[in-house]
Amino acid sequence: MKIKKGIMLHRQSFEDYELIKINSGVTHYTKQDTGKVIYEDLSFLPSYEEDAFTPKKNWRVLSAQEIKTLKSTDKRSDSNTIYIGDIPENLKNSFQKLNLAQCKNRNDVFAKFKANPEATLEINQATEEFLKSKADGKPFRFHYLGTNLPNLEVVACDTTVLPADHTEEDKKYMGIHNDGTKFVSPHALYKSGNRLTINLGKETRSFLFINLTMTQALNMLKQKIDTKKHPVDIINISKYFFEHFPDYPVIKIDQKPYQYYIAPTDNCFHDGSTLGMKGLDIIIVYFGAFRF
Repeated sequence: MKIKKGIMLHRQSFEDYELIKINSGVTHYTKQDTGKVIYEDLSFLPSYEEDAFTPKKNWRVLSAQEIKTLKSTDKRSDSNTIYIGDIPENLKNSFQKLNLAQCKNRNDVFAKFKANPEATLEINQATEEFLKSKADGKPFRFHYLGTNLPNLEVVACDTTVLPADHTEEDKKYMGIHNDGTKFVSPHALYKSGNRLTINLGKETRSFLFINLTMTQALNMLKQKIDTKKHPVDIINISKYFFEHFPDYPVIKIDQKPYQYYIAPTDNCFHDGSTLGMKGLDIIIVYFGAFRF
């Protein structure tokens, strides 16, 4: 299946597109071999939510036509464009003072910040300056500082349904999904702004996405199902879409250490991936209406 013009990708140079991969869609997680997570004293097969779909593994480079389809235009906005860039050198240097590469788990990460108040203050000031330069005069807010284990096909999971003392083995991963903090129509998700995520780990991670807006996905579904009999909302739209369009390609972008991505994660199907990584994945996330 060919990709449509939808969610666009804004890049610094044409050569950067060689680092982007595309596949032939998704499959239900039960139909793919899932790699074991082996990290520190952990060794287990990840669990998934019942309706989780994960990307096929037949990744390849983009064709010239696919690059043209993904390339951003002057119609790009915070609701329809993804961007990858490098954080400023002063902010990178401030983060490096924490030696986060030594961290083995989430508690280690928080301990590094707590043990280095001067560096943390420096980071906060440099981050504020950086985010203001991207915020287009609009408000933004801190969302979370988080970690993920290595070698996960997808990383998003709902920990709010788990007990406070849950273990990594207790997590159930969502698969490719759309975010949504408010229960609104899929047609309204373009108003939700976007997120800015910085890779603070020592290895390259991946950002996965389907280059369709939620309105496009809903309109495609209307050609397959009666949405009056089967109402589609922000909770079930990914299940319906991947059941009817499993062959719509997934795009994979490498996110190197100290790079950030800006993406409208309420308005597109997406996830992160640590597949192939050996060490801890560390990210910090902000919400806003960031521009590039």
